[in-house]
Amino acid sequence: MSDNIKNQSIELSKKYSLQKHILAINGIIVALIYLVFMCLFGSNILKHLISLITVNQYLLIALYILVFVIIIDIITIPLSFYGGFVLEHIFKLSNQKFLGWVKDEIKKFLISLALLVLLVEIMYIFLRNFPNTWWIFVTIIWIFFSIIMAKLAPVLVFPLFYKSVPIENEEIKEGLESLAEGTGINIQGVYKINLSKNTKKANAALAGMGSTRRVLLGDTLLDSYSLAEIKSVFAHELGHHVYRHIWKMLVIGTITGGLGFALCHYVLSKLIVVFGYQSIHDIAAFPVICMVLGVLGFILMPIQNAISRRFERACDRYAIEKTNDPEAFISTMDKLAEQNLADRTPNRLVELLFYSHPPISKRIEMARNISA
Repeated sequence: MSDNIKNQSIELSKKYSLQKHILAINGIIVALIYLVFMCLFGSNILKHLISLITVNQYLLIALYILVFVIIIDIITIPLSFYGGFVLEHIFKLSNQKFLGWVKDEIKKFLISLALLVLLVEIMYIFLRNFPNTWWIFVTIIWIFFSIIMAKLAPVLVFPLFYKSVPIENEEIKEGLESLAEGTGINIQGVYKINLSKNTKKANAALAGMGSTRRVLLGDTLLDSYSLAEIKSVFAHELGHHVYRHIWKMLVIGTITGGLGFALCHYVLSKLIVVFGYQSIHDIAAFPVICMVLGVLGFILMPIQNAISRRFERACDRYAIEKTNDPEAFISTMDKLAEQNLADRTPNRLVELLFYSHPPISKRIEMARNISA
C-alpha cells in the first residue's frame, strides 16, 4: 500500500471512529434523559395506566417492561439506524440490506425483551419477599444467568443471526490443528461464520463454555487472509481459552453486578418517599434501578476496559509466541485496521473510555519489540 493510500485510509478511519464515538455518547445522553424523566414523572404515570388494565402483579410488571422498552427503543431508533446501517454504508463497510437490518433489530428486540421480563419478574419476587436482602439473591441469580447465557449463546442465540459451519478447508484445518494441541480446544470446535452477509469487516471470537466452547472465525477473515495470518488470529483466540478469560470476566461481572444491586438497594431505600413510590418493590421504581446500574456501569467502564485490554495484550503475546511469527501478527493487524477502519492511534481519553482492545499501533509496536 502506498503512503498516500495509507494516509487516506488513516484519515477515513479517524472520521469513522469519531462518528461512532459521538453516536455512543449521544446514546448515553438520550438514555439518561429518558431515565431522569421516568424517575421524576413518567414511571408513576405509566404504572397507573397499566394498573387500569390489570392488578395482577406479574402481568403488571410484564406490561410495564414491555412499554418501558418500546419507548426507549422508539426514542433511540434514529441513532441505532444511523449508527448500525447508514454510517456503515457511508463508509462502505456493510453488505446488509435494509430489510435484513430491520429483521435483525426485531430479533434483538424480542430476545432482549424476553430475557429482561424474565429477569425483572424474578428480581421483583425477591424484592417483595425479601425487601432487605433481595440484592443478595438477585446477585446469585445473576451469576447463574451469566453462566447459562455464556454456555448457551453459541448454540441458541448466535445461529439466529449468523450461520456457522465447521472449517472445511483442509489446509487451514491442518494449520490450526498443531496450534490447538494441548490447549483443550478440538479443531472440530472451530467454526466459520457468515459475517459477509452483513459486513465487510473481519472478526473472530472465543465463545461458549464446556461442550459449547468454540472459536468463531468470520468468512471475511478466512477468505481474505493468508494461512499464517489466520493462524495468528486463531492463536490469539486460543489464548483467551488458555488463560480462562471467559471465567475471569464472569467473576468480574459477578463482583460489579453484586456491587450494582447493593447500591440499588441503598438508593431505593433513600428515594422511595422522595419520588412517591409505594414501596421498595414498586415497579414504578424500576427506572431508578436502571439509572443506578447505568451510572455505575459508566463509572466502571474505564476499569473494565483496562482489564479487557490487559487480557487482549496477553493473548497477543501468546499468539506471537505460539506461532513464532511476529511478522504474520503485524500484517494481520495492518489488514484488520484497513478492513475494519480501525483508528490506529486514538486519543488517550477515547482509548480509556471506549477501547476494550489495545489500539492497533500499540499491538504492532509490541510485536515489533518481541521480534527485535
